[in-house]
Amino acid sequence: MAEILRAQCAFGADTAFPRDRMAITPHFNDTSSGNAQSLADDLATRLDNYFAQAREVVVKVYRATQPKPNPPIGMATKSAGLTPASPGNREVALTLSFYSGTNVKRRRGRVYIPAIFLTTGTLPVRPSSTHQTAVGQFATMFAAAGPASVQWAVYSRMDHAAYVVTNWWADDEWDTQRRRGLRPTSRTTGAIAVP
Repeated sequence: MAEILRAQCAFGADTAFPRDRMAITPHFNDTSSGNAQSLADDLATRLDNYFAQAREVVVKVYRATQPKPNPPIGMATKSAGLTPASPGNREVALTLSFYSGTNVKRRRGRVYIPAIFLTTGTLPVRPSSTHQTAVGQFATMFAAAGPASVQWAVYSRMDHAAYVVTNWWADDEWDTQRRRGLRPTSRTTGAIAVP
C-alpha cells in the first residue's frame, strides 16, 4: 500500500535551541510503503554531505495524511550538536519551485532554501545563476533520495494525492521566511519624556 511521506529536514545553526533550527519539508510518494527509515537515513546523509562546514542535520519522516498526534516513523541525525554561526541573515531564502507534469495548482510546490546554504559573504541584490544552480542541487538530492519505490512528490491536500515531481526552477529573486529568525535573548527598552 502506498504512503505519502513528509520529511522534516532541520538544520542546526547559531544556537542549540531546537526552535532555532531551520527546516524544509519536502514530500515523497512511497509506492511500496515501509521505507520511511531508509528515506530518513538517505536524506540525512545527502544533506550532511552537501555542507562544506559540518552542521547538525535532523530528518524526521511522517505520514503526511495522518492527523495529529503524528509521531515520526523514521528519523536520522548527522553531525549531532554542530551549530555553526550563520554568515548572514537566516530569514533570506531562495525558493526551489517544482511541479508535476503541468505547472498548475495542486501540481506544484516550493521549498525555501536558506540563502546562507548557497553562498558565503554578502548577498547580491539578486541571486546569480550560481545561486540558482546551487538550489538545483537540492532538487537532485530529493529526486535521488531513498529506495527506488520512493519518489519526490508534490502533495495536494485538496486531492489527497501525491504527484511525482517532473520539473523544477529557481528564479532570480530572494524570498523571506520570517519564522527562521532567532529566538530573542535580550531587549532594549526606553521611556519617552512626556512634557
